[in-house]
Amino acid sequence: MEANTRIKELRKLIDQYNYQYYTLDASPATDAEYDKLYRELVDLERANPELIDPCSPTQRVGAKVKGDFKKVKHADRRMLSLDNMYTAAEVIKFLGTEEVMLEPKIDGASMKLVYKAGRLIQAITRGNGMEGDDVTSNAKTIMTVPVVLSEPADITVVGEVYMPYSVFNEANLKLEKEGFEPMANPRNAASGAIKLKDPQEVMSRRLQYCAYGTTTDFPDITTQVQLTDYLEVLGFQSVFMLPTTGSCQSVADCFLIENERELEQRILAAAKSREKLDLPTDGLVFKINSIAKQHDLGEGTKYPNYACAYKFPPERKLTTLLDITVQVGRTGKVTPVAELKPVVLSGTVVRRASLCNQDEIERLRVAVGDEVYVEKSAEIIPKVVGVSHADSAKKPVYKLPAHCPCCKTKLVKPEGYVDSFCPNPDCDDQVFERLRHACGKSALDIDGCGEVLVRELMNHGVRKLSDVFTVNPDFLKPSVRKRFEAGRATSSSQPLWRKFHALGIDGFGATLCQEVASRWSSLTSAFDDDAAFTDLIGKSVWNNIYDYSMKNAVELNALDNLIGLSATSTTDGPLKGKTFCITGELMSGSRGEVSRRIEDAGGVVKSSVGRHLSYLVQGTETGQVKRNKAKQYGVPVITEQQLYEMMGQKMPTPKVLEEREY
Repeated sequence: MEANTRIKELRKLIDQYNYQYYTLDASPATDAEYDKLYRELVDLERANPELIDPCSPTQRVGAKVKGDFKKVKHADRRMLSLDNMYTAAEVIKFLGTEEVMLEPKIDGASMKLVYKAGRLIQAITRGNGMEGDDVTSNAKTIMTVPVVLSEPADITVVGEVYMPYSVFNEANLKLEKEGFEPMANPRNAASGAIKLKDPQEVMSRRLQYCAYGTTTDFPDITTQVQLTDYLEVLGFQSVFMLPTTGSCQSVADCFLIENERELEQRILAAAKSREKLDLPTDGLVFKINSIAKQHDLGEGTKYPNYACAYKFPPERKLTTLLDITVQVGRTGKVTPVAELKPVVLSGTVVRRASLCNQDEIERLRVAVGDEVYVEKSAEIIPKVVGVSHADSAKKPVYKLPAHCPCCKTKLVKPEGYVDSFCPNPDCDDQVFERLRHACGKSALDIDGCGEVLVRELMNHGVRKLSDVFTVNPDFLKPSVRKRFEAGRATSSSQPLWRKFHALGIDGFGATLCQEVASRWSSLTSAFDDDAAFTDLIGKSVWNNIYDYSMKNAVELNALDNLIGLSATSTTDGPLKGKTFCITGELMSGSRGEVSRRIEDAGGVVKSSVGRHLSYLVQGTETGQVKRNKAKQYGVPVITEQQLYEMMGQKMPTPKVLEEREY
């Protein structure tokens, strides 16, 4: 009993310290004091294994996940996304002049936590809104996810997993120093981390969790503000407690919407405070404060009717253009890149940005030394969008070099193109980019074959894709060699479209590769069906594929022998020979799921409406453009139900489409 009592005391004390340190950003004890208590708890649990509890602070890191994550249905309520608004007027039109709670729109990964008697029993990702992945073991590694609540409540909490900017920037600096490609943005980093199969690795990512709501009703809680306060009492980080990089008022607030001008001022103030948050946000959330009114308004198919999101315009910053370097891509295309004085943009440090091509440089009147405006396209890709007015009429603009910066071959600019190209296919930069693309996730997806490994392969004579499969990898470290050999061994079993995409032919992107592979068993058979092939991909891409085939006949033959560049037969089925285009929101699954069902039944899915299309599949909330084109070309328009009747299948149970996470 003495050990049991002490264990309970230690667990309670350590949980309290964790909450104060990670959620309240306070320091209740020194590291040495905390470590001493933690070691004492570990020793007591080892000596008394029968007293180990899954909710103990020592059990936050569990075993690795074997296989795929288990799918779990959202039994109580769907997890919906929010309808986007871009002006104060749109917000008022949607919600009216009501009392609302304003919250920052965290750009992370939505996750639901299920508690019984105050103990965490399950964590589920948003998934498609109807079902998600069971990530309970990973959720426990997030220190702002309480494993035991302060009260023995039965409650299901919804919130957002995110990676703080400070953690993201630190991780990227480490990756760059080690020669790895940095993470694109904190949102992708967070959503990717929560799906890692090793909880120890998840813990190292130092994710955080903010609770913003619940699907459980409490009669005594009548407003969204009261609910938020209760979540804090239970031990959660709320929208009022988000970490900042300096002193600022909370972005979250509650107020009565009176008129458009007053709301615009609220939005401006929130946008200014947002700059101090140490986490990614891409807008604001407005929720009706009264929970009774929330229930009255209810939920639509995709969005709740009592809440909406206001989206911020892209953030723009002024910084100094220190230099312009030139990148050479896999097709030889030359791209000028702005080397910038580091500037914090949307929470991340930006040092480089695209300048597109010489025509764009001329349009912007860019020269080294200028003060330039930079913003992130879709909050991800940095781009120079303007020059300070003070610099707009001075020294001559930058000119691309006449020769390739890598191999010194004279650059060419084909007639009708805005880009310049290095015409030397053996240019090291081109070889590197071709190999990186072919081995990357969008093509053959060879495990571990990133930038560092590709460089190492090139240092040992690898110049073309077939060399990847014939090179002796004994020069690699044993652990790296094992991953590489396993990865390339599975390449032959990749779908045919991935093998086509790995060739890196200009214009022959993933979507076209899928359409071609679903219709023909090889590029040879596609060329034999010349008229249909040209109609599907267009004359320009047809020329690119033909030129590639003529110049690389030996390489294509080698790849065919090594990994196979043909299928035994085209997919047979009730839709064979028919092409489909999908428009609108679908009730039977995501667009990708429905497309795969069409392909499994022998059909081909196209992205646009043309005169040779067989059918336009019309979902809900469709636009006019594709329907008008279908009418123009005489293409029959069918419903989802009719599509499944053609396939001889029962239409799957309607479900909410997968949306961008809230």
